Amino acid sequence: MIDQKFGRLLLRGQARRHQAFPNLPSSVFRFPSSAFCLPPSVFRLLSFVFCLLLVVFSSSCSRRALLDSAQAAWDRADYAAAADYYEQFLKENPQSDKAEFARLRAATVCQRDLKQYDRAIQHYIHFIEEFSRSPDIVQARMQLAACYGLTGKRREAIGEYESVLPKISDEKERRRLRLNIADMYFDLNDRGQALAEYQKVVADASYDELAERAYLRIGGIRLLRDEYEEAIPAYEAVVAHTKDQMVRRSARFGMADCYERTFQYDKAIQTLEQTEPDPKSPNYIQQRIANVREQQRQRNLSAPSKAEWPGKK
Repeated sequence: MIDQKFGRLLLRGQARRHQAFPNLPSSVFRFPSSAFCLPPSVFRLLSFVFCLLLVVFSSSCSRRALLDSAQAAWDRADYAAAADYYEQFLKENPQSDKAEFARLRAATVCQRDLKQYDRAIQHYIHFIEEFSRSPDIVQARMQLAACYGLTGKRREAIGEYESVLPKISDEKERRRLRLNIADMYFDLNDRGQALAEYQKVVADASYDELAERAYLRIGGIRLLRDEYEEAIPAYEAVVAHTKDQMVRRSARFGMADCYERTFQYDKAIQTLEQTEPDPKSPNYIQQRIANVREQQRQRNLSAPSKAEWPGKK
């Protein structure tokens, strides 16, 4: 039965090709009569190979269709559908040579486009475990760390950042990762370790946007720890180099706080007078100066007088 069906299939193909090319002699499309005189075992083998090729071709088309559908969904900003298509592809074709690509794309769409960080974390973990030799492994670890941070898993984020640091050769990128680590420690309320990490960011480095963020944090931590004299140089570095008026204003307020709390009222007032007012609160600086002057007056009144009281005769 299979032999007869295979023979009829070949004859139908011959007839269709003849219809498509009527100008060619029919001998071009004719199969040798001996082809149908082969032993049954040969026909069965040919039938099996033919069916196998059909299955492989169909499977390949199905895989390609899923990836094409995922890309088309992403192109029209249907990110949820794109993620679903990639995940369906991975479920049906875990050993495909396109699995690495699909896994990373699924992770990226979940993280960047859908903001579904827990879902992205699972994809990044699978990618790191299954494709440890991928050229994208470092980037995947950094994105995994970012997802951990965004889901409040700061210890896990620190671990990923620390594991990546030895593999980064660019100095600015290393400082950026160190700044992320410092921020994680700060959010964990581990101010001592955060301070140490921020100081690594500014050590032997020229002033840039990374140093600016680190100096502001150093000043803030020192201020919280009542280390006013150590906080002032960090704020001064920002005032001297920043090009952002709001950042400069914030740093000057920090300096004024330090001077005020160390009873250096004149320096606090001078710093506030040099500060650009905020258009949203134009009267704030003058009110702040008035408060400092009042504190200075109250302190002078409470201080022991150096004048000697006249004795009674």
